[in-house]
Amino acid sequence: YSRPFSVGWYAEAPDGVLYRVRELYGCTGTPNEGVRWEASRVASEIKRIEYEDGNLCGRHIMGVADPAIFQKNGGESIGEIMEKQGVCFDRADHSRIPGKMQVHNRLAFDENGRPMLYIFSSCRHFIRTFPCLVYDSTDVEDVDTSGEDHIYDELRYVCMERPISSRR
Repeated sequence: YSRPFSVGWYAEAPDGVLYRVRELYGCTGTPNEGVRWEASRVASEIKRIEYEDGNLCGRHIMGVADPAIFQKNGGESIGEIMEKQGVCFDRADHSRIPGKMQVHNRLAFDENGRPMLYIFSSCRHFIRTFPCLVYDSTDVEDVDTSGEDHIYDELRYVCMERPISSRR
């Protein structure tokens, strides 16, 4: 709510390469400041995009999300609110270090100079935030979570759904 949310749509090629083809990033334009949308509004926007986008409409779309959206704090969870609107997510694997390694595996080049992850130029917030990630000062195996790591977290969840072996 007060921090940005990130929704990314990915396509997987038969050879396992992932393509991030679309994004919905809830940021005001001020780094790390959220647009303060209620869960139902986010769900409505996801549904609208999936209906109107010719590359998404009619496709089988699977969603994974941060396990935090399923927490109940005295009322309906964010996941339940979204599910009522037809936007369903599975719980993502929240393992930070294995997830980071999967992101590294996807970014590693093969012997022909090809990675296993491509980002469409329309994903401007990914392109803006991902290169700015820095390591945490106390846990150098992880990224600094006080930064704008929302898209990174989303990518990590997707990579953990489709893990690949380390590439040489």
